[in-house]
Amino acid sequence: MRLRLVGTLLLVIVGVAAIVVALFPPGGSGGSSTRYQTAAATRTNVVQQIVATGTIGPVATYDLAFGSPPVLATASSSNASSGNGTSTVSWRVTNVAVTPGQAIASGDVLATADDSDAQLALTVARANLDSARAKLSSDKGGLSATDKAAAKLSVTQAKQALSQARKSRTQTTRQNNLKLSQQKAAVRAARDQLAADKDASPAVPSAQLDQDRAAITQAENELASLRLQIDQSNTQADNQVKSAENQVTSAQYAYKSKIQGATNALIASDEAAVATAEQAVASAQATVESASLVSPVDGVVVSVDISAGVDAPSGAAVVVQSDAFEVSASVAESDLPSLKRDQQADVTITATGQAAGGKVTEISPIGSAGTGGGVVSYPIVVSLPTPPAGTASGMTAQVSVTTASASDVLAVPSIALVGGAGSYSVRVLDGSGNPQLVAVQVGLVTSSMAEIQSGISEGTDVVVGTSSTRQGTTTGGFGGGGFGGGGLDGGNLRAVQP
Repeated sequence: MRLRLVGTLLLVIVGVAAIVVALFPPGGSGGSSTRYQTAAATRTNVVQQIVATGTIGPVATYDLAFGSPPVLATASSSNASSGNGTSTVSWRVTNVAVTPGQAIASGDVLATADDSDAQLALTVARANLDSARAKLSSDKGGLSATDKAAAKLSVTQAKQALSQARKSRTQTTRQNNLKLSQQKAAVRAARDQLAADKDASPAVPSAQLDQDRAAITQAENELASLRLQIDQSNTQADNQVKSAENQVTSAQYAYKSKIQGATNALIASDEAAVATAEQAVASAQATVESASLVSPVDGVVVSVDISAGVDAPSGAAVVVQSDAFEVSASVAESDLPSLKRDQQADVTITATGQAAGGKVTEISPIGSAGTGGGVVSYPIVVSLPTPPAGTASGMTAQVSVTTASASDVLAVPSIALVGGAGSYSVRVLDGSGNPQLVAVQVGLVTSSMAEIQSGISEGTDVVVGTSSTRQGTTTGGFGGGGFGGGGLDGGNLRAVQP
């Protein structure tokens, strides 16, 4: 880029000298004459570029916090206090290995913290995962022969318990019926005794009759009490039978369910539980690993907000930026259609004058006008993967983006063209020194040079301007050319007097 600027300056100087020679030729008279300035068609590179001025910045800035992965900082983030800080583990800093401004490499450990709490959480997460996997495996595999025998035994035992309950109820009913019969007989005996004593009266004293009546009352009360006891006993026996019947039904249902195996819904639930447990383990493992702050890029430390022996903050503990730079610039709306991603660019650092290659990586589709209106500009970003030594964030840089090029082609200064697109000509001096139009086919045309595909050959002199000694003026180009700018090859520029 610097050599190109020097070359352009030399061309301008040579061009001015040629004009002076044309105006004041050695030994020339003071009469009026027209001189033609010419330049030879040569093989060269024709390059069309867009030039813009921008600011250098790092490709990426990262906030590093214990318990979290590196976070790409945004323009709105506060470097020392932002960051995700989502970990619930307490991080006691054990070592800080860097200071602000220190150069670092990707993978360097910048600081460490005590990971005891994180290790415990990982152990618990792994145990939960083992349990979830075991249940899934068991449900998928179904019952073993031993488990099936155990399930069937439960049914058998429940049926045995039901049989025993029924036998017990039968025995209880018989015993209760016997007791009831005996008590009824006691009531009848008491009544018969009273009737017999009444028939023997008056030989039986009245006191005896009163005793007989009391005996009847007692026997009837005992009968009533026995009936209540029998009802309770029978009810209890019935309940025991019903409970045993329910146990048989439950055992049979459980046996059938186990024999049939797990349902699809249960398997799906088990698989979901395993997936959740695996995520928990991965998260816990990541938390353990994040007990060390590791640089994700080659670069430099921007800030350090931690000290050994003190708990780390909830936000960013260390902020780093990459040593890969990029240039943020803006181009005029007229240049936007020519720009494309991945176009090559030349970047010159204003402060050092050093140059490096770059590439267009971003083109904003949204433009903005200046504070006073006028031309709309569009932001672009140009990568600078290998910045020159001494490059720092915030420096100014000039960007030249190559939008079109033709290598090793025949070319003439654009000012030599006459006509318009699709019908171009150049002026060539004949043997008498008079200009003649020659039709040419052009390719890439820039503000300084025009590619000639056919019509003239290498070395042909073409007219690029005229000068008059009387008026003391020089006229560049001819009507219809209209490209302006320099780009003349000083070694081929000639002033010819017809």
